[in-house]
Amino acid sequence: MLKNYINIALRSLKRHKSYSLINIAGLSVGIMACIIIMLYVKAESSYEAFYPQSDQIYRLTSVFTTSGNREDIAVTPARINSISQSNFPEVEEITFIYDWSVGRELLVEYKENRFIETEVYFADTSYFKVFQHQFLEGDPLTALDNPNAMVMTETTAKKYFGRTTDVVGSTVKVNSEDAIVTGVMKDFEGSTSLKFDFVMSMTTVGTPPSDRWFPMNYFTYVKVANDHAAQAYLGKLNEFIDNEVGESLRAEGIEMFFEIQPITEMHFDTTKGSDYPEKISKNLIYSLVAIAVFILLIACINYINLSTAKSERRAKEVGVRKVLGAYRSQLIWQFYGETFLVTFLAVVIGVVMAELLLPFFNSMAETNLNIDLLGDSFLIPSLIGIVLIVSIVSGSYPASFLSSFQPSKVLKSTFNQKGGNVFRRVLVTIQFCVSVFLITGTLIIYNQLQYVKNKEIGYDQSQLVFTQLSDGATRRAYESLKNKFEAIPGVEAAAGTNNLITNVIAGWGGTIKGRPDDFQVSFRGMYGDEEFAETFGIELVAGESFKSRSDVDSTVYYMVNETGVKALGLTPEEALEVTFSLNGDGMYGKILGVMKDFHLASLHKEIEPLAIYSANGNRKSLMYMRVNMERIDQVKAEMSQVWSELVPHRPFDLQFVDDSVRELYEKDKQLGQIILSFTTLAIAIGCLGLFGLASYLAEKRTKEIGIRKVLGADVSKIVMLLSQEYLKIVLIANVIGWPLAYYFMDKWLAGFAYRIDISWYFFLASGLTTILVALITVSYQSIRAAISNPIKALRYE
Repeated sequence: MLKNYINIALRSLKRHKSYSLINIAGLSVGIMACIIIMLYVKAESSYEAFYPQSDQIYRLTSVFTTSGNREDIAVTPARINSISQSNFPEVEEITFIYDWSVGRELLVEYKENRFIETEVYFADTSYFKVFQHQFLEGDPLTALDNPNAMVMTETTAKKYFGRTTDVVGSTVKVNSEDAIVTGVMKDFEGSTSLKFDFVMSMTTVGTPPSDRWFPMNYFTYVKVANDHAAQAYLGKLNEFIDNEVGESLRAEGIEMFFEIQPITEMHFDTTKGSDYPEKISKNLIYSLVAIAVFILLIACINYINLSTAKSERRAKEVGVRKVLGAYRSQLIWQFYGETFLVTFLAVVIGVVMAELLLPFFNSMAETNLNIDLLGDSFLIPSLIGIVLIVSIVSGSYPASFLSSFQPSKVLKSTFNQKGGNVFRRVLVTIQFCVSVFLITGTLIIYNQLQYVKNKEIGYDQSQLVFTQLSDGATRRAYESLKNKFEAIPGVEAAAGTNNLITNVIAGWGGTIKGRPDDFQVSFRGMYGDEEFAETFGIELVAGESFKSRSDVDSTVYYMVNETGVKALGLTPEEALEVTFSLNGDGMYGKILGVMKDFHLASLHKEIEPLAIYSANGNRKSLMYMRVNMERIDQVKAEMSQVWSELVPHRPFDLQFVDDSVRELYEKDKQLGQIILSFTTLAIAIGCLGLFGLASYLAEKRTKEIGIRKVLGADVSKIVMLLSQEYLKIVLIANVIGWPLAYYFMDKWLAGFAYRIDISWYFFLASGLTTILVALITVSYQSIRAAISNPIKALRYE
C-alpha cells in the first residue's frame, strides 16, 4: 500500500511539473531559511549552558531607585561574598569576579616572547567551585588561593609554552610582575559571556573591601540547589541590607536592593549597566523565530493554494478512483503521501542549500554555525518535526478538499468546482498580511538601528583615538608621552583616564558631605586629568573644567553629569556649592563642573550618574587624543616613534573610539541585516506562489478572456480585470497587518532606552511596496493572457 502511494505521488509530481517545481522550490527555500534561523537561535540561546549544573548557577545584580527612577547594574559590592558565606545556608558556593578586560591590557612576557592580553579576569578562590572547568594540569580547588596565581586555557598555554603539559609552576611576567601558572584548563566548550584567556587570583590586585556596600566593581555568582533556593536566598539578602542601611537610604529617597537571574539569561539581558558588552535582545530572537514561522507559513500557503487551484485537473482522477472502490480515507492518505514526498524532497534540498549558504551567513553574522547531522542531537529531530508539521499544515486542507469530490458530479463534463475560491482568497490575504507585517517591521528595525548609529552621544568621537598604558613603567612615562604627543602636528589635545569611555564598569557610592553616612547614590566613576573635558569635547552646563585648576594632580575635584546632579537632588548651580565624594572620606572634593549628559554605553540603556575625578596619582591606564584625521597616518607614525623611544618594552597600539562605539551596536547591526535578508526571502517565496497561482487562474480564464477580446475589450482592461482581485486582497491585508505591526514593533522598541517614534510613513511605505510587488508578480501572467490570440481559446467552442 505504501509503495502504491509513493508511486502515485511520483506520477502526480511528473504530471504537474511546473506546479510541483514551484511547490518544491518554495518549500525548499522556506525550510533552508528555517534551518539557518534555527541554528542561529540555538547558538544564541545556548550561552553558559555548557557549564556543569548550569541550572544551579545564578548571577546577582544591583538595583537603585531614586525619585522614581530605577537603575539596574550588573556589578555588586564585595560585601555580598563575605555575608553570604556565613549567613545564608541556601548558598552552596559563591564567587566574585573582577573583569580586567574592560579598557585595559596586560603585557605578558615569557623568555623572549611578549604578548598583549585583554581577555583577563581576576577571581576569588571559589571560582572553579562554581564554574567547573576541566583541568589538564593543576588543582582547581586551590589554583587561585595565592597572590599572582594564574590559570590559563589550553590555547593560551600553547601560545606561551608550545604545550599544555609540564606548565604548572612556570613563571611569566605580567606587567613586569612575576606570576605563577597554577593550572591549565580545557578551552571553553560552548558560548559564554565569561570567556577569558587566563584568570588570576583576586588577591593579586588587593583585598576587596568586605565591610562596605561600595564600591560596586564585582560580578557575583552563586550556586544554589534550585530556583526556590535562589529566591529564598535573595529575600534574606535584601532583608539583610535593609536592616543595615535601608532606613537611612529611604530617608534620602533612595532604595537599594539586589536581584538574581539564571546565568543562562545573562546573554539576553540588555537592561543592566556596567555589564558584559556582547548582548542580544530577546525581542530580536523572538523576531527571528517569528520570521522563520512566517516563512514556513507562506511556503505552506503556496502549496495549499496551488494544490486546490488545480483541483479541476484532478477531479476526474478522484471520481474514477472512487468509482473503482477507493475510500475517502485512502484518498486522504494518498494526498498526504504526495505532500509528505514533496516536503521530504524540500527538506533534503533545503539542507543542501543551507549548507551552501552557511558560509555567507557566518560571514554576515560573525558566527561559526555548521550542519552536523550525525553529531547534533538537536538537528535530526528538528528536521523530522519540520517534515511532519509542514506535511500536516500543507496537506490537510488539500487532502480533505480533493477527497470530498463526488463521482456523480466530477465525471460530468460540466463540472466546475468553486468551493475553494473563498479559502484561497483568505490564504492569499494571510500571505500579504504577513508580508505587510514583515516589511513594516523591517523598516522600523532599520530606522531604529540607524537612529542608534547616528544619534549624538554627547561628545565628538569621530576624531578620538586612544592607547593603553597598562603597566607601571608605561604609566610613569605618561607625562613625557603626553607632552611629546601634543607636540606632534595634528594632535589637538590629550587626556589620561583609567577606563574606556564606552564602558565604565566601576560602581561607586556618591555622597555629599554633611548628609548621613549611609546616604549614597550609585555612580559610575572614572579618572580624568586636566584636559579631559577639552579632549572629549564635553559641554559644561555649569561651572568649569579641571583645566581651570593648577592643583588637579594633587587635589580631588569632580565633574558630575546632569543625571548625577538630579540623582543627588540638586540643581547644577547647587551642585557647585557642595563637597562631594565617591567612596568615602578619602575622596571628598569640590564639584567644579556639571557636564551635559553623554552616553557611556549603548542606547539600550539609560544614561547613568557619572562622576569624573582628579588626583588619580599614577593610575592612568589609557591616554585619549583628539587628532586631525586628515593627518592620521603621519600622526600615527610619529607617535609610534616617540613610543618606541620612551616605552621600548611595549608595542605601540593606537585604537579609534569610533570602532569602540561601533562595537556597542555590532550585534544589533548583524541582526538587522539578518532580519532584512530573511524578510526579503519571505516576500520572494510569497511572490513565487502568487506567480504560480496567477498563472493557473489566468489559464483557467482563457476562454473568458478570448470572448472579452472578441467583444472589443483592450489589453489594459483585461489586465485590470485580472489584477483587481489581488489589489482588493492587498488592501485588506494592509488594514489587518498595520495594527499588528504597530503593536508588536512598539513592544520591540521598548527594549531601547532611546527610540524612534512609529510614524505613518512606515505603513504607507509597506502598503505601496506590497501593492507594487503584487502587481509586478501577477502582471506578467495577466499581460500574457491579455495579448494571447482569442482564436486559440475559442477554436473548439
